[in-house]
Amino acid sequence: MIKHPDTDPLKLRNLAAILATLSGAGQCLSLWLLPTTSTLLLTALVGTFYLVLGLGLFGISRFSLFLAITIPPLRGWFGVYPLDISAWELLRVAADLTIALLCISPLWASLHPEHQKIEPGLRQTATTLTDGDTPELGADNA
Repeated sequence: MIKHPDTDPLKLRNLAAILATLSGAGQCLSLWLLPTTSTLLLTALVGTFYLVLGLGLFGISRFSLFLAITIPPLRGWFGVYPLDISAWELLRVAADLTIALLCISPLWASLHPEHQKIEPGLRQTATTLTDGDTPELGADNA
């Protein structure tokens, strides 16, 4: 079977891990850039959660995928915006939703290992092939 390179679960998981790590580092970095308040300390605390989530996404656990799908969008859903900088908060909401969307496919692939991303033209051929056969590429597979 042919896997599509853009929807490889490991690539999507690593992208989500990088985005979560960058988001957490940015939230922790805000301690040095903005005046210290209680809401800024709450933002840095959430940033440490994102850093730990990013480390978990670099691993192989399904639990970190589940957390990445549920926890970041909940912050945007309930409107927890501790900073008064609207552009920064909009960027964080966009990053949270992107992290969640990137983690859906790897979680699905980990729960269903036989599920593979197959090129659309080879779906019929993949169901009829045995393990040793290779598909014939031609006009009927396009």
